[in-house]
Order: sequence, then structure tokens, then C-alpha cells
Amino acid sequence: MKEIISVIVPIYSVEKYLSRCIESIINQTYRNIEIILVNDGSPDNCGQICDEYAKKDERIYVIHKKNGGLSDARNAGLKIAKGEYISFVDSDDWIHEKYIEKLYDLITKSNADISMCDFIKTSDDNVKVDNSNEEITEYSNIEALDLLMGGKLNVQFVVSWGKLYKRRLFENIKFPIGRIHEDEFTTYKLLYKAKKIVFTTSKLLFYWQREDSIMGTGEYNIKNRLDALDAFEERAVFFNKVGLNDLCGKAYKSLFFLLKNTKNQIDQKDMLIDNTEMMAFSKMLENRNLISYIN
Repeated sequence: MKEIISVIVPIYSVEKYLSRCIESIINQTYRNIEIILVNDGSPDNCGQICDEYAKKDERIYVIHKKNGGLSDARNAGLKIAKGEYISFVDSDDWIHEKYIEKLYDLITKSNADISMCDFIKTSDDNVKVDNSNEEITEYSNIEALDLLMGGKLNVQFVVSWGKLYKRRLFENIKFPIGRIHEDEFTTYKLLYKAKKIVFTTSKLLFYWQREDSIMGTGEYNIKNRLDALDAFEERAVFFNKVGLNDLCGKAYKSLFFLLKNTKNQIDQKDMLIDNTEMMAFSKMLENRNLISYIN
């Protein structure tokens, strides 16, 4: 029998989209999966929807917990996951019926630690994709980290979803609770631990474009940006610690670019910020002796 794959779905205020997501996982051609639905204190009917699906499919496990954010929900799913492999699906997205089968075949045949696919952004429930011209590429961990730091595949390498991981990669790695940009804090560590990463250009995940997302509502404020800056800095420090000097340099370049962009947005009043947040931003620059880089 093929190995168990754990699919973890963090859920919060997605009543309108949840069934579409769950149905796409239930209907995977790869059947030996456990589906972990993490109801992160959702105020709508998501919890009830999860329980109803659990009654219909014995592969579904439901966690009901207090709201703790996306990272906390993913960590809760990881805690109970029994699979040798892990995949994350956001609850407003959905996946191609061959998503798990394809990623499993890639990771096993390539003897990789992570397999990953391309995705498509859409606001159309009936979107169709053509994967007939598929290209498959294998990368070392350093090559993958270089792509994470820039280039046309940057998004695919940064995000946690759209991937299948060997479970062992998560030993001593958790998602940062209470932080936005949780993937920026986490994925590079998983890529570094991997010996090989394999990528397919097949678009197997459908990323739903929501008007009420952070970017859609214009609420990309200083709190979000401070978390991003912390993530960028942690990444640079990590690369320096493990002796990846070229990647360290690229990481600091990204950090300084984001700092300068943030300062410009504040000066031009394009970013929402109050006095307390301005003090926090200024303190961060002062503590890290970064003021000279953005003036």
C-alpha cells in the first residue's frame, strides 16, 4: 500500500469557499490520505461544515481550536499528522484531482525531499488548465534557495502550499505564531534541510483571488510590513550562520530594498500608520543601526 499523506487545511471565515476546497481533496486520485481540517475558531459555519464532512469520509479529522492564526492552525495540524508526507492547502483555494498523485510520484521517483507544482490565480470556479507541455526540473537545496531569493519562480518557492514535504523536514521547525508572512519565516529553512527539490510546471493548485484578502482590502499596513522586515532579516542572519555568503548578500539586499520602499510609502502617506506604529518602525531601525541605509 502506498504511504499515507497528510493534507492540512487551516480554516477561518471561509464558509463560502470551504466545500469547494474539501471536495477537491476528497476527490484526489491518490486515495491513501488523511485530511486534517483545522477550524481556527471560525465565527461562521465552518466548524459545522467540517463536522458534516467528517461524518461522510473516515479519512477526515477535525480540530476545533481557539483562533490563533494561520501558523497556529498549521502547527496544530502538524502535531497530529500521521503521514510520511505533508501538504498544506489554504481553505479558499482548491487543487487539481491529480495534485497529490503527481507530487507523490515526483518526490518518490526523484528521491527528493520536497516536490512542488505551479499554480494559477483565478476568480473563476470553472477555470481550465492545459498541462500538456509539462517540464520537470530537479534542484539542489542551494539552487532552490537561490530561486526563492529572486527570479520568476520566487513565489512558488516561498509559499508553503503547492508542495509535498517529507515529514522529517518539520523536526524542530514550526510556523511563527502571531506573525504575518509566516511562509517567509519558514520555507527557506525547509528548503535548506532538503537534499533535493523537484518542480513541475503543471498548474495543479488554484489560488483564489479574494476581494477581502489583505492585499485586496488595502490593509497592507505597517504591522504587516514589520513582520516582513523581521522575516527578511532572520533569513539573512540564517544564511550568514550556515555560511551561504552569496545568499546572505542577496537577503540583505532584499531587506534594505524593503526598508527603503517602506520609508518612501510612509513619507508619501501611502501606508496606514499611527504614531505608535511609527515609533515601532523607528525603534526597529535604530536597534539594528539601519537608518543610514534608507536616508
